[in-house]
Amino acid sequence: MTVSAVFTTILRAGRPQFNAGVTAARHRYPGFKTDAFSTFLETGVDPLVLAVHEAASDYVNSVAVAAYDIALDLVGRELAGPHSRSEHMNTLWQHIFPVLALRVAENPQLVLGALSNALVNIESLPSARPAQWLELMQQGAAQSSTSEQLLQTGVVAAWRAGAAHFRQAALRSAAALPEALVRYLLGADTILSQTELLQNIAANPWWLMQLQHRSDAARVTEVGAFSGFGGAFAVPPEVRVNEEGFIVKSGERYNLLIADAFGAVLLPASEEEFSAAKKSLPGNSAPAHQPQLQGNRLMRAGKALRLDVPERGLALAFNEHSIALYSPCSFAITLVPR
Repeated sequence: MTVSAVFTTILRAGRPQFNAGVTAARHRYPGFKTDAFSTFLETGVDPLVLAVHEAASDYVNSVAVAAYDIALDLVGRELAGPHSRSEHMNTLWQHIFPVLALRVAENPQLVLGALSNALVNIESLPSARPAQWLELMQQGAAQSSTSEQLLQTGVVAAWRAGAAHFRQAALRSAAALPEALVRYLLGADTILSQTELLQNIAANPWWLMQLQHRSDAARVTEVGAFSGFGGAFAVPPEVRVNEEGFIVKSGERYNLLIADAFGAVLLPASEEEFSAAKKSLPGNSAPAHQPQLQGNRLMRAGKALRLDVPERGLALAFNEHSIALYSPCSFAITLVPR
């Protein structure tokens, strides 16, 4: 292993502690590879240690210790290092954490652990976009003036990258961030104030999509597909709605579907939640303004949208802002803003 003189000095001074950490990792992870760990120390941890040494040298020891401990876990779970199942975690450590050296130095255990865990969670969502999260963090997180703001940036960036269930937490975080940073993270080009912007997004989950003046066809989102081809559903799904989103039944499996302008996620749900859900939550709209099907055309707000799905058995469930269409002829759910 070849690391910088700075990191070498720290490793030598704390050799008993660091060696004990490796021994514990071998017991915790039977397949733990010391060569892979050494490689990640060189390629992932050392660049951060050097960046902190240059930006805030008084904190370099605490950062090195925290990074070493977290690296043991990441490599042991094959989430980082040369045998990682994805390169995203290596990118986070090699290219983004060093840029955020000052913020990491403020609270290394929390920042390194929270952002690494956030990336793991984003990668676990089939429809999320971890590469976009990394890009948003690289460009936007440098504008954070405290470690707390950095973590809030991570939440907003995760929402933008497709973690739709982070919506409420992201809106709270966005309210505490600088306006320029919020506009960048949300991709919102508007003359509205930050408060007005967030109020509009909170009132309508599809508002940002509408701000971009997308056509009706461009607003249609498909979720699911056949599990045999890597999708989520083993049999064509049935859909109902509750206050959180849509409850989906596929065979003996149940999911909560949450969707907005940034993406859609499927979370575990129960048979009881499906039984308690309804076909519609119309909100304040009059019956005449509620969505209806005419063959394979969706009628809403006085406009017709022809759907690329068979007419037979086509059904819908809807709430105040969203429509979900499903069919016994399809493994996918079609989502349309109202």
